[in-house]
Amino acid sequence: MQKNKLGSSYGKLMMNTIVFAIGSFSSKVLVVLLVPIYTNHLTQSELGKTDNLTQIANWIIPLATLTISEAIIRFGLDKAYDKKKVFTLGNAVCGFGMLCFAALLGLVSLIGIADKWISGYAVLLFLYVLMSGIKTLYTTFVRAMEQVRLFAVAGIVATFFTLLFMVLFYLVLPNDFLGAGTGIEKYLLSTILSDAITAVFVFFAAKLWRYLDFKDIDRELLRTMLQYSIPLIPAQLLWLITNSSDSFMTTHYLGEDRNGVLSAAYKIPNLVATVYMMFGQAWNMSAITENDSEDRDNFYEKVFDFNQSLLYILAAGCLLIVQPITNIWIGKTVRECVRYSPLLIYSTIFSCLTTFMGSIYLASKKTKRSLFTSLVSGVINVGLNMVLIPTIGLYGPPISTIASYMTVFIIRAFDSRTIVPFKMDIRKMVISNVICMAMTGILLIETDLMHHKLMYLLVLALFCAVFVINMESISSLLFRFIPKGIADKLANLGMKKLSLAAAGLVAFAGLNVLFKCIPLIALLIVGYAFGLRIDAPKIFSACALVGAALVWFVFSPILGAGLLFVMCAAPIVMYRKKRYIAAAVVSMDLFLGALVMRDLGWFLFLVELIALMIVYRRSIADFALDYIEFGTLGPIDKVVQKLPVHRRTADEAEETSEMTDGEITDG
Repeated sequence: MQKNKLGSSYGKLMMNTIVFAIGSFSSKVLVVLLVPIYTNHLTQSELGKTDNLTQIANWIIPLATLTISEAIIRFGLDKAYDKKKVFTLGNAVCGFGMLCFAALLGLVSLIGIADKWISGYAVLLFLYVLMSGIKTLYTTFVRAMEQVRLFAVAGIVATFFTLLFMVLFYLVLPNDFLGAGTGIEKYLLSTILSDAITAVFVFFAAKLWRYLDFKDIDRELLRTMLQYSIPLIPAQLLWLITNSSDSFMTTHYLGEDRNGVLSAAYKIPNLVATVYMMFGQAWNMSAITENDSEDRDNFYEKVFDFNQSLLYILAAGCLLIVQPITNIWIGKTVRECVRYSPLLIYSTIFSCLTTFMGSIYLASKKTKRSLFTSLVSGVINVGLNMVLIPTIGLYGPPISTIASYMTVFIIRAFDSRTIVPFKMDIRKMVISNVICMAMTGILLIETDLMHHKLMYLLVLALFCAVFVINMESISSLLFRFIPKGIADKLANLGMKKLSLAAAGLVAFAGLNVLFKCIPLIALLIVGYAFGLRIDAPKIFSACALVGAALVWFVFSPILGAGLLFVMCAAPIVMYRKKRYIAAAVVSMDLFLGALVMRDLGWFLFLVELIALMIVYRRSIADFALDYIEFGTLGPIDKVVQKLPVHRRTADEAEETSEMTDGEITDG
């Protein structure tokens, strides 16, 4: 019984992770799509200003909402509390906080003490905070209702409308439709409108009005929820200080242009954090619901092992691709950010591990401990930034971030396990960290590995080492959710063989990136020759098409089309079948179209098609008549022969019966 309970816990965690991943995937695609848009339409100074405004909004949101959304997920998932009362109190607290923020913002704008940061953007800042707070409140309550699919759909809706408004404002409408120099306003307005539409969608889709009743306010529950959420305000602020002090202190010491470079450097590291967030949201729910279970410690141990292995593989993978991705995605204007991205990628390992440990405080309602550890993080980060940024420039923020997150993780690793005493694989953690640090060091020394292939191969080898070390933990949990037959076959291979095979595939993929797909093309040519020798049309046809397509896209359309023609013509010599002749003729049309003119290829193909229709006109006519008369794709006698025996017997009996009836009638 207990085993089934544990299995259901893993299953629920995995299913929630998958649903959150589906909902979050669209927002990750959004990040990829939007970066080129606003990096090309905003100057480095505007990028820095936009980053500062969003950071200010993120600082205000916990204060304006009193982090009540954290209490909603904690008490909403707890069956001991009435969801209707929880949601009503959440709305009341959020509304009160927003009114206080509006009054304070008006006073600050009147006095002018924050003009350097928010001058001209006060109204948009308020709307940004308001819509973000409401959207978070509603989507969090949907999670508390365990309607994770609706939560995922809400993420897709938010992504769609953000992208829509970004494209409209920056690419479709005139540049000055809001006035001259309004790039920052367009960015903020896109997010505001998207959050507002998402909040309305969730409100009606989940019928949240049914959970609102302000007539009967439960003061005792309100006190309990505030006792839980208020200690999280400084805790969240301190985490935000840790995350955003880099931006503000870089602006203070080095200027907004340099902060724009730092902001670009965070784009790729944020991929690790956002991918982890898919798992983290599901884990947060599981930590709360499994807090009182008998197998809690074992559950935490297995999940933490999976969690750290996932993070090491993600971080090492990002380190492997950070330089080519920066060249393609971020753009040349801020290409310098590749100098700092590796350190920030490494810091995300401890950031995410710290978040995992923090979920123990939330599940056990010990939020004051979260406050203390967050205070340590903020002090270390700000203190080191004050020392390092004036001394070593933009290398200062990443180093201070690593130091603060690493320190807090160590503190939480000891402290949180006094609440939930689960085991940790320290040996694997140390080895994985050493390898990731080595990869980071190489990337810091050489910022253009594409011109130093031996160094890139060394980084690839280190990634494979991280992959092999951590694959067993990933596989052991994933085997619980894939079909049993497949899981048994994979398990029979042995973890060493499976890890080496996976690492080999990764290494082969890396070699293809490094050598422009030449190893893969060579492998496909070998596969083509093997398929040709054993007369396996599916093998050599697939190898011919994929190989020619790679040559077409990587090297030249003429070379790709020529290779396809040669590969299609070779089977004619060996087998002399009509289908190979037809394939060779079509590939020749493609080759001539690539070599001379595209329209020539289409013209030849159409002439050949007409000629074939003339030559085989009788067969085509017979085929058409058979299909019209019998509704089949061939003559009726061949169709009958292909029918199962029991169907043929029944059809023949029916036909005999009809003939007999006809004879009796005639008689």
